[in-house]
Amino acid sequence: MKDLISVIVPVYHVAEYLPQCVDSVLSQDHRALEVILIDDGSRDGSGQICDQYALQDSRVRVIHQENAGAGAAKNAGLRAATGEYLSFVDSDDFLEPRVYGYMLQVLKDARADAAVFSFRDLYRTGGRDYSGFSGREILTGEEYLLRFPTDWTCALLWNKLYRRELYDGVFFPEGRKIDDEFFTYQGFFHAGRVVCDDRIIYNYRRRASGVMSLPQTRAQRMIDRIEAMVQRRELMNRRLPHLRRDVDIAYLDALGYMADYGDNSPESLQFLKQLLRSYLGQRGNTLPPRRLWRPLLRLGLSKTETLLAQCAQNQEEVSVQDYFP
Repeated sequence: MKDLISVIVPVYHVAEYLPQCVDSVLSQDHRALEVILIDDGSRDGSGQICDQYALQDSRVRVIHQENAGAGAAKNAGLRAATGEYLSFVDSDDFLEPRVYGYMLQVLKDARADAAVFSFRDLYRTGGRDYSGFSGREILTGEEYLLRFPTDWTCALLWNKLYRRELYDGVFFPEGRKIDDEFFTYQGFFHAGRVVCDDRIIYNYRRRASGVMSLPQTRAQRMIDRIEAMVQRRELMNRRLPHLRRDVDIAYLDALGYMADYGDNSPESLQFLKQLLRSYLGQRGNTLPPRRLWRPLLRLGLSKTETLLAQCAQNQEEVSVQDYFP
């Protein structure tokens, strides 16, 4: 089918929110959709809801699997996808109306391989819009890759539309607390043009079950985030050696500001310190520019306990009343 968009939706214990999510996809103005619902061993009725949608709409395909985590579920969706374009939607979130037609037209008008859009953080008490651009902007794939270390929204899966061929042979790591930071950037190595647009297309539901997590879960997410950053730098320097200086400086910048993240633990701070020592000890690496000396000296010379105390002050204050269950 011409202009077919494969929409990958991993599903796990979201019976309360799943109908709104799927309805928001199936009601889109662009009708050429292949909606792949991957039930990752849900025990709350989510799997049955998926099957009901498949009976009602031939565009819906359902994959049932034993619980293996979000990465494995999305990999199953990638293997099943047949569309020319690729989109991801989390099963507790939902799309704005009439966005797929717009997204596809923006991508085509720009002759781009990927299109990036704005989104809304949704709370029980309202929403907060995120847009990193004013109007419309066209970048090369390399230019967009250079934004990853300093713009956390670049790694998001669900505010983008991709040509599926960008991710041929690329899959999510399995067993990670986060997986998009290991995955999303890899497709942009193959993107000739990337178009960024400020229209809000997606509603990201903030849930208490996601933010009120165990301390060790937050700590592991931080370790995963750092490891993804290291892998991204290594791959970029290998594939794009002409950008080595820019990539190195962005990496150093990230080492400095990640030391302030509220989710840090003694282990993640020690990891950052080790990475900085390793970088400075390797011949041929770019020297840190003067503007980065202060944060890097702070990371390298401050005691872990001192850094951890500052991180604790930077933790997001969560009001349970503001978040969805």
